[in-house]
Amino acid sequence: MSPLQFPGQGAPYEILDAAEVERIQELRRRYPQGKSAILPALWILQRKEGILTAEGMRELARALELSPGQVEAVASFYSMYFFKPHGRYVVEMCTNLSCLLMGSSKVFDSFQEQLQCQPGTTTTDGLATLQEVECLGACGGAPVAQINHRFFENLTPDKVTQLVSDMRAGKLDLRALPTGREVAAQQELVDLANPGANRVPLPAGGAAGSVVDLVKGAQKLIPGRDHPAERGYTEAPVEHRT
Repeated sequence: MSPLQFPGQGAPYEILDAAEVERIQELRRRYPQGKSAILPALWILQRKEGILTAEGMRELARALELSPGQVEAVASFYSMYFFKPHGRYVVEMCTNLSCLLMGSSKVFDSFQEQLQCQPGTTTTDGLATLQEVECLGACGGAPVAQINHRFFENLTPDKVTQLVSDMRAGKLDLRALPTGREVAAQQELVDLANPGANRVPLPAGGAAGSVVDLVKGAQKLIPGRDHPAERGYTEAPVEHRT
């Protein structure tokens, strides 16, 4: 087993408990390739921690027998996973075509006004995080929003006013989401503007030895100006035949 692929294999789990590790490994056994289980495994981690941290994804990768970089690459592609703390309520407003035609712009504006926060931010009191998302798959009830994974359909600005009022009063019967604030204070966060918290350093000769060196350090293999990049162009000359 290569340490380049599975760093930390055999180390004790500190974030995931035994039942969660077993659940993740059971998910992995369902698929011919372990990476197919990354998405549901990430949900297990996020439902526990509230957010995905570098350490959490490293443990998840070990349970799946994958490299941490593979897990982070998948997680960072989707907007449904969180990498920084969020509010107690996560409001996801669809502004795709069906909802847009049915008036989602006014509904979204009402959420911003009532919550007093901009899309992609969290209210100052930590009550809610507001997000603009693509199609939620509930076009028949447009305009629709999802709050803590529950759909609210046929929304109007007046209904938004009532929803926000119920949030503040704690009257919405929704599954509570861990906000990730405690975890963020203790673990390494992933910076999506500069991803690669789980990037594994390459050996000195490159992951593939001289093949990588041919691209990244060609001067070691091809002397002087014999390398095309040193001659001012990167494509081999075309030989014309008559």
